[in-house]
Amino acid sequence: MKKITLLTALLAGFVGFSQSNRQTIQAYLDANKAKYELTAADVADWVIESEVPGSGTGITSTYIVQRYQGTEIFNAQNNVWVKNGAVINMGNNFKSNIAGKINTTTPSLTVFQALSSAYTNLGVTKSPTFTISETINSKTFKISDGLQEDAISSKLVYQNMKDNKLRLAWGFQFYSPTSGELWDLRIDALNGTILEKINLTISCNFGDRDHLMTDKTKIFSFEKSILKNVTKPLVAAPGIAGKYNVIPYNFDSPNHSPFQIIQTNGNLLASPNGWHDSNSATGTTAALKYTYTRGNNVLAQEDAIGDNETTVGLRPSGGSNLDFTAFTYGFQSALPTSYTSAATTNLFYMNNIMHDVWYQYGFTEASGNFQQNNLGRQGTGGAVNSATGDYVLADAQDGYSQTTATLNNANFSTPNDGSRPRMQMFLWNQGAPPTEYLFVNSPAIIAGPRVATQNVFEGIDRIAIPVAPDGIVRDLVLYTNVPVNPTQNPNSACAAATNPFDLTDKIALVKRGGCFFKDKVKNAQLAGAVAVIVTDTIVNNPQRLSMSSTGLNGITIPAVFISKESGDELIAQLLNGPVNIKLEVPQNLYLYADCDFENGIIGHEYGHGISNKLIGGPVNSSCMTNIEQMGEGWSDWFSLMMQLKPGQQGIDSVPVGTYAVNEPNNGGGIRQFPYTTDMAINPLTLNGSNNADNTTTGYRYTIGEMWATVMWDLTWAYIGKYGYDDNIYTGVGGNNKVMRLVLDALKLQACNTASFISSRDLLFAADQATTGGADYCMIAEVFRRRGLGLNASSGDINNSGDQVEDFTPFPAGPNCTLAVNYFENNEMFRVSPNPSNGLYNIRINNFVGKINLEIVDINGRLIINDKNIDFNNEKNIDLSSVQSGVYILKISGENINYSQKLIKN
Repeated sequence: MKKITLLTALLAGFVGFSQSNRQTIQAYLDANKAKYELTAADVADWVIESEVPGSGTGITSTYIVQRYQGTEIFNAQNNVWVKNGAVINMGNNFKSNIAGKINTTTPSLTVFQALSSAYTNLGVTKSPTFTISETINSKTFKISDGLQEDAISSKLVYQNMKDNKLRLAWGFQFYSPTSGELWDLRIDALNGTILEKINLTISCNFGDRDHLMTDKTKIFSFEKSILKNVTKPLVAAPGIAGKYNVIPYNFDSPNHSPFQIIQTNGNLLASPNGWHDSNSATGTTAALKYTYTRGNNVLAQEDAIGDNETTVGLRPSGGSNLDFTAFTYGFQSALPTSYTSAATTNLFYMNNIMHDVWYQYGFTEASGNFQQNNLGRQGTGGAVNSATGDYVLADAQDGYSQTTATLNNANFSTPNDGSRPRMQMFLWNQGAPPTEYLFVNSPAIIAGPRVATQNVFEGIDRIAIPVAPDGIVRDLVLYTNVPVNPTQNPNSACAAATNPFDLTDKIALVKRGGCFFKDKVKNAQLAGAVAVIVTDTIVNNPQRLSMSSTGLNGITIPAVFISKESGDELIAQLLNGPVNIKLEVPQNLYLYADCDFENGIIGHEYGHGISNKLIGGPVNSSCMTNIEQMGEGWSDWFSLMMQLKPGQQGIDSVPVGTYAVNEPNNGGGIRQFPYTTDMAINPLTLNGSNNADNTTTGYRYTIGEMWATVMWDLTWAYIGKYGYDDNIYTGVGGNNKVMRLVLDALKLQACNTASFISSRDLLFAADQATTGGADYCMIAEVFRRRGLGLNASSGDINNSGDQVEDFTPFPAGPNCTLAVNYFENNEMFRVSPNPSNGLYNIRINNFVGKINLEIVDINGRLIINDKNIDFNNEKNIDLSSVQSGVYILKISGENINYSQKLIKN
């Protein structure tokens, strides 16, 4: 892909044409086709896919798609910025010399035949019945498969191949009826083969965490970084205000804040009919449409069986008064089924908050936001334009009661405008300690706790062990039965008990093997047992098995699984006399963290929806599929912005996801470093993103963490300059300004062109268009400080490991000079050479006095600690004796607070 440097154009000024948008764009294409290596034929046939006005820039982002003889080329989309009737920039994805690359203009396969091929490729096991539900034009259809409510989007397109040929294909976007994942595919229109398939369900599975958390003194300080509380009232929508017992949106989890009763009917601008209505007229006085957790913006419901059904899951009701305060959380020691309503309520609340807040900054109907009805305010997603609208389907406790419970995940699927996105929130059991549910009371020789695992039988067959002090205390009896075949053991419980009188009102001990676990437990139950312990038969089995089942079996007693070693010990002791057992869940024992209560993760997932809709425009959600796109970083940043609070400082450490992984609030979380402006705690610079391995999905988090780190720095630079405003809706503080800047910049990003450098430059562009570049120097210094300086390079945007960092200052802008103290005064301070073989010169211009000088390694170990030393303009330091690596230099003194990364070769 040819790279066009945006920054130079911005500093030089904008040139354009003064005509209507389409005429203006055509004139621009004709005049600049050689610049983009296009022919006249390449720019002659194109269509406007969508137009999105910039809320603060005055720029209309016009998304145009290249065609050949009226057939679109998939993702050959240009984002053209038009302001005051002039083209001011264009991100180019048009293909060159297309006439010589086309294989055919006529499909051999019908749309149904191609769709059948797609279903087969994805392993769809259900039998669809395809019908056309809507004909948009001769090449574009909505299709029903008879299996699900959401329609399948289909379009005849050309697919760009690796050899740069263009093959005619049927393009589809749909939720798989089998897996529930959102797929975007192109099927060869001649032979039915898969040309491309993209999974648009972005799963944030943080199972393999690698965080580095150190205990360091915070040394970096942004000017004016203490938040100034400027509280302004929320303008509420008319009608009944719902009352919700939830975690306030600006707190991460139940570990960070107690539950509070919050009464609101939403923001007047974003949700004019409140949160429980989807009537088409704004300000309606009609009766409430929904009294449960549904409205124009979201339907929240539990989906414990993981089938994505929209009519089955529990939807808590607040009644005609919309009172959702009776639902309480049992915390991590309670079974999830005991607080499903509380979880679903919090999920509903946080989704509505995300909708209302980001509406203020440009995620509106025209931009493709998520609503059942667009209320006549532009956009294609409302019920006027689609059968269902495109409100969020938010699934609580997803997959919990499946045969194998789905854990430690959260995801978001963003289809094109007009189809409903889906958020799935799961339970987490990371960090759970070994579960000593079994306690031997007697005899004394073997008394004590034993590790046991609760079962995960399906649905109501999953009977919980009682919580202390209400445990089950009984004598243990070894189940005996007549083996039904020679391979079966006489204690398998695969047949009726031969000792039912002994088992009555006792805890049964049975051995693994011979039949299903559910049958063993049911047979022991029929023999009168009050609980069952199943012992393994595999020696030193490292797996702590969770017994599962398919289908209900009428089980009404709890059952646990123990190791062979524990089982053999109990059986041996039974030969000597009675063994008394207690089965009990200790109070406050960690069972699951429910991410329906982790507002930070909910905000992160919703953030995927925002970035996917804004990049590429509302009707193309397949524009964040290149390797270096920073979707995970944007989502972390969206989440962080929701949790800003008065009194917070940029140097504070903010870890992500500590609740989900059962860590204290100051734990490491699910990222390598906590977010902070203090480079001694979070030392990431651009080269740190090169650790990303694009052969796995893990690269997304490495790329994303680097991006969110610099965006968090940028947030605090804005707060340092403009202050903090606690009114997240219509405030005028630095936090509000950077929120608007980001959404304006996302609308300027061309399809599948995101990279560290292009996205940095789009922030410059949005600032230029909005303020005339008032914050250019500040933005430049923030990025330079993290290695995204003037000469930094993204390399190939489909390679996650070839970024090149650079700390060269940017040229001064017309409205500012560099070296203003946004972070540090870079003209005042200079460290050279850097990198070095060990000898560094530190210069502080025009400074004579006392300083404290520290150098720490990346793990926080102190290398140099010189206090109250004399400094006269410059000083040499020698690190030649330490190993190669990255170190942090910290200098403090009167009116001095400076940090700098040192690279030792």
